[in-house]
Amino acid sequence: MNNFERNYWASYCDFIDKFGSLSYLGISIPIVSPYYVLIHENAINKLTSKSFNKFISTNIKQEKGIQSHLEQRLSPYKKKINKRKGKIVLYDTALRIPDHMLQENFSPSETMILLQNTTPAENAHSIPAAPLLQFSNVETKAIDALQEKTIKCLNKAKFHPIYRDEKFRKRLINLIPKIMRQISAAVNFFEVTPVSCLVLGTTNSSDTRILALAAALKGIPTICLQHGVPMLEFGYLPKVATYLSVYGKYDIEWYAKKGVPLAMLKDIGHPRFDELSSKNLMDKKTFHSHFKLDPKRKTVLVVIHYEETEVPHAIIAQLRKQGTVNIIVKPRNGKQRRSEKTVLLQKAFPDISFAEDMDLYDLLHNVDAVVSYESTIVLEALLANKPVFIWKLKSLIPSSTNYYGRLNDYIFNNPNRLVKHLTTTLEGNGDMDKWEKNKNDFLAYKYSPPLGTSINKLKALIQSLTI
Repeated sequence: MNNFERNYWASYCDFIDKFGSLSYLGISIPIVSPYYVLIHENAINKLTSKSFNKFISTNIKQEKGIQSHLEQRLSPYKKKINKRKGKIVLYDTALRIPDHMLQENFSPSETMILLQNTTPAENAHSIPAAPLLQFSNVETKAIDALQEKTIKCLNKAKFHPIYRDEKFRKRLINLIPKIMRQISAAVNFFEVTPVSCLVLGTTNSSDTRILALAAALKGIPTICLQHGVPMLEFGYLPKVATYLSVYGKYDIEWYAKKGVPLAMLKDIGHPRFDELSSKNLMDKKTFHSHFKLDPKRKTVLVVIHYEETEVPHAIIAQLRKQGTVNIIVKPRNGKQRRSEKTVLLQKAFPDISFAEDMDLYDLLHNVDAVVSYESTIVLEALLANKPVFIWKLKSLIPSSTNYYGRLNDYIFNNPNRLVKHLTTTLEGNGDMDKWEKNKNDFLAYKYSPPLGTSINKLKALIQSLTI
């Protein structure tokens, strides 16, 4: 744990304490606020300053103290868990369990899908669904009152380097209505709906954390799936759900080092990865036809980041100049696929296919190699048995968990070296025996469950909590 990380977690605990008077329906606003988002940019830079230490009250001495310090703030919400009759509720934010798996493995009479904001009519599967916010009932005057109280709290702390930051202040004040509606919805949902277990895809957004705490207040057990590889620890801590479903041995050790009890960590993997072994994937002829590719050439998938595009730009330019491979570019999903830098990259290479809508596993099945930044896609490519060449994100360097450190021979800062190594491998001159050993050693540590078993492991954990 470096000084930046220590200051982050200590300042987060201070934020929860300093603004503890801000609550709604018994749930603390600072506890459920996305702190990393609030302090992003200007405020987060202040955590690296040595002078910031004098503004910290919480004393986190060791890495193992991270969870315990936050647990002190979370413990008032934890009631005794009892088995009860009710629905198994799956909340769709970052859940990422394929629809067909939900239909095949969960009974419509025993299960409910809670939607973040879409209506039931848009739901594709047979399991009953309802949007969370339909349960919300907040008066405008209550929102105005809490926003005014927030401003007063901020003004009292106007000499604090983070709390006086204009972006921080604006973000927190603007978040109040959204968080209040989510709290109202979650509390009301559990009041009117018998629930035996809640399954979440993350607990690091305000809506998911609110649901986890509202369930805890009712003594309802919760399971949080691991939504990706923990390259940046701030998206995976603290543990808020009853149990964390993790990918493998590494994650169990990683969470334990942060102070999470081993009994609360379950080596389940993720059901979406099951599709790598079970899904009927697109055949190569259809794939080549879809992208109008030369079937005689090898195909490279280049995964780009929505903000840092300089390195992939250099890699794509060099590969295109060589003219020996097919290139397909995969941008980020959601709003980030249309980021300014992604659009500029697309304009720079109008002749190259951008795979915006094709399923990732169809892409992985049909390419010969993958070039990516340090993302979950790297793990998925390894599970799909594809050689991977990784470029480093500059923004991760101050606080990276170095998740892919065991693959250091395949991580590059220099685009030219990456392309040279990639070309050698595609030409059949690379040391594939070495690669195979490195890949197998990495997966044995990072992803323990055999492919195709995660959905069954998840069902078994749910049944142990509900039957």
